[in-house]
Amino acid sequence: MKKILIAAAALLGVIACSNKEKIAQAMKYDQVVMDHMEKMHQTLFAVQRLATSDSVNLQLEATKFASEIDSSAKAIKDLPDFNGNAAYRDAALKLADFYKSAVTGPYLEIGNAYKEIKDTAALHSKVDAIVTKLQQDESVADDDFIKQRNDFAAKNNFKIDSTATN
Repeated sequence: MKKILIAAAALLGVIACSNKEKIAQAMKYDQVVMDHMEKMHQTLFAVQRLATSDSVNLQLEATKFASEIDSSAKAIKDLPDFNGNAAYRDAALKLADFYKSAVTGPYLEIGNAYKEIKDTAALHSKVDAIVTKLQQDESVADDDFIKQRNDFAAKNNFKIDSTATN
């Protein structure tokens, strides 16, 4: 009986270590995804600044910005699924696609509006319409990403720091 208890305790110890290792791997996977998402956010912030202040440079830099987003998206795409689950990675890729399309579309439109429209009311109306549509589109991709990230964390038994979420 004593040997069975020792064997059971050893087995529980192995399972506990194995679980901790899986959790650590999941957290590392999450950190890789989030590091690349942060790089894309920084690129978007740079685009937003140029869109409203320096539309000439925005036009020149748009390809570079899109390439930076592509680079992070490729790094995420190259990640394997995690224990058969690709939903989190795929949601991150959809959000990256949105970011790239925003950089090469709506933000260029905003930059052009600032460059071409001299009437303040017309400028604000045009920019507001673009931003509203942009926010609606982003909300769909962002909501799915957040849901998939939360599901990933729950399935892999770790908590997400709510102050660091998107």
